Amino acid sequence: MGIKEFFQRDNAKQTNIDDNTLIALGYKPELKREFHYLSAFGQAWGSQGLAPSIAGSLIFALGSGGSVASVWTWIVGCFFLIPVALSLGELGSSRPTSGGVYYWVAKLTPITYRPLLCWFTAYMITLGYIICYASTVYATITMFLATISMATGGNHVPNKYHDYGVYVAFCIITCALICFSSRILSMLNNFYVFYQGSLCLALILCVVISTPSSYRNFASFVFINFENTGHWTNNGWAWCLGLLTPVWVVSGFESSSSLAEEASNANKVVPFAMISSLLICFFVGTGIIIALMFTMSTDIFALLGSQFGQSVGQMLYNSLGRNGATTLFFFLFLGVVFNCANLAFAATRNMFAFSRDGGFPFSTFLRVLNVQKIPIRCIWTCCFISIIIGLLMLANVTAITSIFNTSIIAMYFAYMTPIISRIIWKDITPGVFYLGRFSFINSIAAVLWMIFIVILLFFPSYQTPNAEQMNYAIVVVGFVLIFCLLYYYFPKYGGKTFFHGPVRTIDSNETVPMKTIITRH
Repeated sequence: MGIKEFFQRDNAKQTNIDDNTLIALGYKPELKREFHYLSAFGQAWGSQGLAPSIAGSLIFALGSGGSVASVWTWIVGCFFLIPVALSLGELGSSRPTSGGVYYWVAKLTPITYRPLLCWFTAYMITLGYIICYASTVYATITMFLATISMATGGNHVPNKYHDYGVYVAFCIITCALICFSSRILSMLNNFYVFYQGSLCLALILCVVISTPSSYRNFASFVFINFENTGHWTNNGWAWCLGLLTPVWVVSGFESSSSLAEEASNANKVVPFAMISSLLICFFVGTGIIIALMFTMSTDIFALLGSQFGQSVGQMLYNSLGRNGATTLFFFLFLGVVFNCANLAFAATRNMFAFSRDGGFPFSTFLRVLNVQKIPIRCIWTCCFISIIIGLLMLANVTAITSIFNTSIIAMYFAYMTPIISRIIWKDITPGVFYLGRFSFINSIAAVLWMIFIVILLFFPSYQTPNAEQMNYAIVVVGFVLIFCLLYYYFPKYGGKTFFHGPVRTIDSNETVPMKTIITRH
């Protein structure tokens, strides 16, 4: 037997084990298992898109507490996300399905509360990923337009209608990137690992090597001398608002759970991808931010008011000149495009999983797979919803920013629900990855941190905001919660009448006999 035949037999054996695990959880294997350790890591790592995400989100920390907040909120924010990743990794290892957090809720809660909590969690995680995807597309167009502005010396000034047209184009392009077979998507994820890693290295080396001495800073400016650059007079709260940078950048590490039914050795791959991607983002991101803080000059307000609409873009312009900054920023822009594709993947797999259980409107339409076993209808539905959300760009920046804040809040609500259920009812079946006696206290730490961040996200950036400066995230979240409840309890047609939690598709008329599934390779 040759090496190729040996590995094919080994892969087939592992696929049978994974499929039997999925069958035990009640689902018929429908998706192709083409993702492995590297490509699953690429899903989580790509969803974070470290270097371009820092370029797009550093303004939160820089605009609240300057360089000191940028460095220390990153370290603190990433550190306290580790318990979250560990808790979700335990659950992903225990029950590896595309339904992710909402399926975990179903298995961790008593039957009395199960349907409503599953309903709430599924809507929150799917909505969170769709809006997170839409917000990242929005960041993509700002980087794209900043690149054009750099190339033209700041002379190109588009209007909001141009912005929206570019937004629609990138929604279509990035959704098209995930319309390929699982095999091709796995290969693309492998490429994203090296591309995003190369961007991180290039960004650090470029600013460290090329920045003129006049823009370089001392260690005291970077690590010690706090400067309140925001709109809150309380320095402690101004520093806390800087936590929004790691919150935005590191969001998406949980997305590896969405490919659980397309991954080989899923009960190991899912937690591995979550935890390793977060830890690498933690350490590599610290290096990027420190490098930028040492080379950005001391005039923070000039960076915040950059003619390019991008503080990091202005830093690169100062350090590399127009041609160098334009080139590097273009590659960062491509990194965000790939970042969008990974987030769209997570959104569509969550939509497919809940549609398979009949939870969404038009579920029978959405849950259909194409000949390549891809949920193509979910992909373009996600694209359409994102285009509708983008219409808020034509209203004002505050409106769309409030919507974007909702994405992280919704995702954190969805993350907290299974972890809180695990704390209250203590009904967890340990998977391959399990913290043992430290599991319970780690879960409590994860919930406390997420509650703090959700509260933070409801606050406006201004201490005494006017109507345009107000953070309307609480209004949006309230609307979503009311919609979920009304739709669930609506007489005759509401979710309570047809949704009772995850559906056992293995028992449906479409069930493939066990023997067929086990020997199909």
